[in-house]
Amino acid sequence: MALFIATLATLIVTGLFWNQFIVLRTIENQQLSVQSRLLLTGALDWARAILREDRNNYDALTEPWAQQLAETRLDQLGETSTLASKATIAGSIEDAQARMNLRNLIGLDGKVADRELEALRRLCALLALPGATADLIAVAMVESRVPTAGTPGDSPTTVRPLMLMLPQDLYGVRGLDPQAAAKLVPYVAILLDAPTPINVNTASAEVIAARIGIPLAAARALVAERERLGYFIDVGNFRNRLPNQGQGGDQDISQIATQSRYFLIRGQVRLDRTTTRLEALVRRPAVNQTVEVLWQREL
Repeated sequence: MALFIATLATLIVTGLFWNQFIVLRTIENQQLSVQSRLLLTGALDWARAILREDRNNYDALTEPWAQQLAETRLDQLGETSTLASKATIAGSIEDAQARMNLRNLIGLDGKVADRELEALRRLCALLALPGATADLIAVAMVESRVPTAGTPGDSPTTVRPLMLMLPQDLYGVRGLDPQAAAKLVPYVAILLDAPTPINVNTASAEVIAARIGIPLAAARALVAERERLGYFIDVGNFRNRLPNQGQGGDQDISQIATQSRYFLIRGQVRLDRTTTRLEALVRRPAVNQTVEVLWQREL
């Protein structure tokens, strides 16, 4: 009986200690998570400050904002807090206007813009995606657009699908192959303003070829020239470097630029045993004002 009571007491005490350990570990994890989020918020503000101070009349991959921050301990960046020696941070800023803005597909009349649909079709063809991919996306964008006052065809009881906000929302487009969505996601964005031009100083060869309507080989040559000779000063400079100038053709340079207002900011913080990642879309105003955060999410 004595052995039984001693064993039972041991089991009870062990269980209490285990429960206490679980509670303490849960509290520690919550504390680490909160601290990581605070550090990421600071990193986001830092990235916004970099973009706000960038006052060049162009945006190119040679600028400070485009240089990726490798994983670095905070105390190596001048931080002196207690967490500085325990936390590491990494991050990057991507020009969102290096991608094709899917919101351009919606014309001022609320219908599909034929020129934009044709550009998206060219991009899908370059990526070897099924022929109906662009049309399915265009229909989804129009159906999910946010109705405004006086929008033709909208009644007070009109029910629309959820608006597409992220490139990853393409996975939910009805009839779209998930593998096709996965290949397209890195080349598209969904920005607030439309039409939004692509920045030829930061766009990939595939996006440039699809946007302008030139062969992929010619677009790759332009990108190689950009890397070798430097950024395009303005749209006129880019136009002069286009192949077959003065020979007619179907080149469309109506939606290109050498500056950008939209950027994607990504950050990662490692603190003890936790890793927290953040992605945010920001918009830089035309004048020197606060860079606006349009959305942010944890990855």
